[in-house]
Amino acid sequence: MSKQQIHRTVDGERIAGVARPVFLRNGDLHLVHIGIYADGLIDCWGLLTLEEFAADVRRGRIVTRFEEGARASVFETVQWDFGRVRSSVLTPESLIAEVRDDIDRLNGRPDATERAWRAVHAFRVEPTEERRAVLRAAYEQIPEHERHAALADHSVGDGPLYDLAMGVGPGVTADQYRESLAYFDEEWGDARACLARFEQAPEPEVHPTAVLAPWPPASGPPEPPGLAVLRNEWPAPIRVGEVVYASVSEAWAALDPPAEARTAVMAALLRAKYGSHPELAAALTGTGTARIHWQPQWADADASFWGCEADGRNWMGRLLELVRGELHLKRLNLPL
Repeated sequence: MSKQQIHRTVDGERIAGVARPVFLRNGDLHLVHIGIYADGLIDCWGLLTLEEFAADVRRGRIVTRFEEGARASVFETVQWDFGRVRSSVLTPESLIAEVRDDIDRLNGRPDATERAWRAVHAFRVEPTEERRAVLRAAYEQIPEHERHAALADHSVGDGPLYDLAMGVGPGVTADQYRESLAYFDEEWGDARACLARFEQAPEPEVHPTAVLAPWPPASGPPEPPGLAVLRNEWPAPIRVGEVVYASVSEAWAALDPPAEARTAVMAALLRAKYGSHPELAAALTGTGTARIHWQPQWADADASFWGCEADGRNWMGRLLELVRGELHLKRLNLPL
């Protein structure tokens, strides 16, 4: 599918990405572009982690199969009904694998095809069943609709790669296997030299990301809660002066601080929450060094100040990272 370079800005940092079209189910089908970003987030009508995106694909919110008569549209442009539908080469798992590859490439990491190349070289150097298992796993991680081009040789497709990954057995004869070994010797050359080039490549730095997404108010807190416990709406009583509030959100609404004091007041409320609830403090510190992206509950005037949507300033995420650092400092008991 066609892709174009895009970016979004978080805390003044430019996050590289690519956009690609998908069909999204919201009643009818809608042809939209999603953003896939180097920090591992996918913008699909709201920021999602790769795991959340994969869940949406598997449950059919992002569509890879089309029924005859299904209605689709490009917003405010055109509508149509599907007539004769040919089978799609794109499956839910291959779409997820393709997006995972996009994230790896945006970070300068080997994608699934490059990992399979490395596994081929390693297997040719030492053809053990353990290394074949690594090669097979790498091959199966390549998006299914892209496997035919994995060797960049249309005369053989992915045949030699498949043969080495699977070994002699159903679908691979002994003669085919010998021919595939010979193919790599002739076309790729010395396996040790090829493997050495891969091992000399520096490992790119990984920047983990945690996303704090809201849940629909009518549904109540999610189960299992996951990172939702870090939301301000999460029921966690805190004391402010002589008053106990049921949550940070309730305290914030009652205090209604002026604009010049709002970050200081919010920081104090977060310190009260995590200082009085050790299990929530553990959840916050458990995010490690991940950048925290805060998604606002409502699209109001403050959304771009507190949240990360639409190049927002993400002050809530920043303050949570600040409190997380203070919790780590307290745990380390440094003489500061």
